[in-house]
Amino acid sequence: MTWHPPTPTRAPRRRHARGMGLIDALIALALLAFGLLGMTRMQTSLVRQTTESQTRLTAAQLGDELLSTVLVDVGNAGCYTLPDAGDCASVAARERAEDWETRVAGALPGDVEATSALADGQFTVTITWTGKDSGDTRTLEATTDVRE
Repeated sequence: MTWHPPTPTRAPRRRHARGMGLIDALIALALLAFGLLGMTRMQTSLVRQTTESQTRLTAAQLGDELLSTVLVDVGNAGCYTLPDAGDCASVAARERAEDWETRVAGALPGDVEATSALADGQFTVTITWTGKDSGDTRTLEATTDVRE
């Protein structure tokens, strides 16, 4: 009797596992698509919030500008009331107020209304506009003391 080395046994083929790589790839692709969609929505939301924030900052700067102008020219504070001038002896002051009102209308989105009033030594600026994306009404109100 002659000795023969053992023959290596082959692992049985798994026929039922065919195509599993393709299914795994499709699942991974679907998960990636949902992740990218979520990131896109988040980025859109961030851009919208940034735009709103920038608009609020612009309104605050414009309101502060008129308040500062009135503080420098307290004697003509009535000239800076909008939409109608109060007791005003200075044509230049009235023109500055009208120029400011025009710039506010051009700088903010939607329907813009800029008013200012002088009462009891308090000068109040109110700017109202419509949000660019939301359509909501936004309002900025700022007050300063202008008593001499």
